[in-house]
Amino acid sequence: MKNIKVPFSSNLTSTLKKTFLISKGCLLLSFMLVQNASAQQNKRLFQGDYDAKTVKFGYFLGLPYTHFNIKFNNYFINKDEVYAITSPGTIGLKMGGLANIRLNDYFDFRVLPTVAIYGRKLEYRYVDTDATTPETMLGEKKELRETAWFELPVMLKYKSERRGNVRMYIFGGLRYAVETNAVNRRNRQQFTTKNNDFSVEYGTGIEFFREYFKFSPELHFSHGIVNLINPSTASGTAIAGIDRLTTHTVTLYISFE
Repeated sequence: MKNIKVPFSSNLTSTLKKTFLISKGCLLLSFMLVQNASAQQNKRLFQGDYDAKTVKFGYFLGLPYTHFNIKFNNYFINKDEVYAITSPGTIGLKMGGLANIRLNDYFDFRVLPTVAIYGRKLEYRYVDTDATTPETMLGEKKELRETAWFELPVMLKYKSERRGNVRMYIFGGLRYAVETNAVNRRNRQQFTTKNNDFSVEYGTGIEFFREYFKFSPELHFSHGIVNLINPSTASGTAIAGIDRLTTHTVTLYISFE
C-alpha cells in the first residue's frame, strides 16, 4: 500500500514552528527590554536639572520629503492636450535654530526659525497634436521648481515623564513661510505660484540626554492650507487646469540643545 502524504499535517507542523520561533523572539525581546530597563535604573543621570531652566536654545538639521497636492478644475477635465499632471516627491534641506520655553512640567512652547531649500516637481503628460506618428503623439514634460524659503514654525510641545536619560514627546502648531527668491524665479519660469505659505504641522520625537548636550530625532508632518495657484499667471499655461495646489512635507529632524 502506498504512503499517502497529508498536506495539512505538513502545513500544521510548519505553522507550529513559525509560532514557536515568533514566541521565542518575543520572549527574547521582552527579556532584553527588561534588562535594558534595569540597566537604565543604574545608569548615570545626565543633566538632572535640565527642566529647571525656563528658556533653552539649540539648532537643528532637517531632511524634508515634499510634493504638491493637486486638485483639478473643470477646465482640466475638458482639456484635450494635457491629460495628466503629477507631483513626485523630492528631497530638500532645512536648517535653523530653536528656542524652547518651559510652561510647566509637561508643556513647552517652541519657536524654530528655519531656512529651507525645496525642489518640488510638476510633471505633465500631454498629447502632441503636431506629431506625425502614434509613437511621438504622447509627450512628457518635467519642471523642477527650486525655491528657498524662510519659515517660522510655532509649536506647543507635550512631553512625557523622563525615564533615565530618555523622554518622548509630541507637538503640534502652525508654520508660516515666505519665499526668498521669488523675483529671480519669476524671471526664469513661465508661470509662478504665490510666495507665501501657511501650514498645519505636528509630529513626535525622542529626547536623549547626554553629559554636555541633548539631541532629539523628530518626525514632522506638514500640510499646507494656502492655495499656491496664482490665477493671473496660471492662465494660458499647463497649470490652468489646476484648481488648488498645496504643499505636503514629511521631515526628519535632528536637533541639539
